Amino acid sequence: MRNQSIVDYLRGQGLKVIEEDIESKIDLWNSWYIGEVNSVHNYNVYEGKKKIPVKLKSLKMGARVCQDWADLLLNERVQITCADEYTQSVLARLIKQSNFYVRGNNLIETAFAKGGGFFVEYWDGSKTSIKYLTQDLCYPISYDGSRLTEVAFASKKTIAGKKYTYLETHLIDPQTGYYVIDNVLLSSDGKRLKEVDESFYEEHNLIPKVITQSTEPLFQMIRPNVANKEDFDSVFGTSVFADALDVLECVDIAYDAHPREIRLGKKRLFAKDSVTNVHINPETGEETRVFDANDEAFYLIKGDTEDGTPPIIECNMSLRIAELNLELQTQLDILSQKCGFGNNYYRWDSGSITTATEVISTNSKMFRTLKKHELVLNDAIVTMARGLLYTEALFTGDKRIKYDESITVDFDDSIIEDTAEIKRQASSEYAMGIISQTEYVKKVYKYDDEQASNFIKKMKEQRAAELASEPIQNEPEGA
Repeated sequence: MRNQSIVDYLRGQGLKVIEEDIESKIDLWNSWYIGEVNSVHNYNVYEGKKKIPVKLKSLKMGARVCQDWADLLLNERVQITCADEYTQSVLARLIKQSNFYVRGNNLIETAFAKGGGFFVEYWDGSKTSIKYLTQDLCYPISYDGSRLTEVAFASKKTIAGKKYTYLETHLIDPQTGYYVIDNVLLSSDGKRLKEVDESFYEEHNLIPKVITQSTEPLFQMIRPNVANKEDFDSVFGTSVFADALDVLECVDIAYDAHPREIRLGKKRLFAKDSVTNVHINPETGEETRVFDANDEAFYLIKGDTEDGTPPIIECNMSLRIAELNLELQTQLDILSQKCGFGNNYYRWDSGSITTATEVISTNSKMFRTLKKHELVLNDAIVTMARGLLYTEALFTGDKRIKYDESITVDFDDSIIEDTAEIKRQASSEYAMGIISQTEYVKKVYKYDDEQASNFIKKMKEQRAAELASEPIQNEPEGA
């Protein structure tokens, strides 16, 4: 969470940090993401004489919601494509070496829980890479009403066994309009933070300052496309389940009721103590009941067999499993609606949570919500790709990289569209002459006009090369 020492250090550098009361909200969202909110999952029950501590079991649906959105938005089927062939090959390599599909998915998950996160492109001393940071590590400096323009990020870094605060600021040079990135390592003396000596940066191959020639930042914010209802102009994002905290609590109460129902409803046998055998030690006279004290089925009650009541009373509680299942499913349906998945996305099935697998309608709430989240993520990924290419070109001097070329993101629409049916229909239409080759490629591969033309040209060149390399078959004699 926000460190006041870092705020004081930035102020000492003449920078004003935008102050918002966000820490408590992020802390609460994170607790629901983990699945343990102290005020909800740890409580006391008065049993007649004293209060006993009770722990509420958690289904951890906060994490499940974020995981499902991350898997829908960024998976191995998402394609990031650049129009220039050489630049595309470089971009593919950079994305792979940055572990983008794994770490990016992880970031979306945690960002959807905590309200936001950042891609930060940088040169690590030997290669271009990406940092994946959540918004609790962000110290906003400038905001233009639609996006952060200047920011500081604080994280921990361990060098030679010692921990440092790694602070990087992304600021706009007022004279050139270009971004300048300052990387500062801070050590603590117990009272305040101070920067390490200049020689420390050289010794550990760290770059203290990067003067870019770019007006675009090398950081991009991702967040759920959900309005902040308390502060519309907030620089921080809102958790995807911010409006469903009470539902998450109801889900856990309903889930916890299942094992509690089993414990409270188990079979019991109430036996009068007069019917249990007693063994008397002849030497000490001590009485010991010949009764298994660990048998949970029996409960001894005072009384004898002469009062006319049965010596052993059997108690069979009826279990309300069907009613509890119905209540849990009801809460899951509400949660599904509240978090943008629409009706019946989550199902309580044989003791586990399953999700809908059928192709969804383009008219559904889930489709609209998915496309809404993609709007934010698309801009972030495209700008991130440009940032990777720019950083690679800047530090390697590779002038063949065209980072201003068209970059597109093709999201995975398999849950929305039946891709096999699309290919079958496109093939049929192409065979009948209804659509052109270019239109076929656009439909099947989701390319724009330029990418489709380049793809067809490349395929024709490859086919021509293959034909040219094939051996010529001589006609048999006498033919």
